Amino acid sequence: MRIECPSCGAVYEVADSLVPAGRTVRCARCAREWMPVPAAPVLEPEPDPQPEPKRPEVVETKPPVAAARPSAMDRLAAHRPAPRPSARLRLAWAASALLLVLAVAAAYAWRGQVVAGWPPSARVYTLFGLEPRAEAAP
Repeated sequence: MRIECPSCGAVYEVADSLVPAGRTVRCARCAREWMPVPAAPVLEPEPDPQPEPKRPEVVETKPPVAAARPSAMDRLAAHRPAPRPSARLRLAWAASALLLVLAVAAAYAWRGQVVAGWPPSARVYTLFGLEPRAEAAP
């Protein structure tokens, strides 16, 4: 059963068994109490019988000549190949790798100076089995 508050217009769907005749209900929105009157059922008119659909005539058509160009949707649906990395990007990766190798080589070659400047680094060198060389006094 569909009931509507006469004060604020709130609409509720309630089971018929919950609202027997003569029972008052309270609106949750405005707190007004009223006795709902069951609405008369709305009868829907019977649909008119549909005539049998006519069979469409089969007509062969040739695609237009200008249709050789793909549509925008065809272009969007097509899988594009992944772009090849540019030469600049490859050069940047190579330079980064070279810089990393040079940093590791410098840390190995000058490990005595590194340990003298930062004593906790001796633990890292020992961990990798590289004893720092003693610095020769100038």
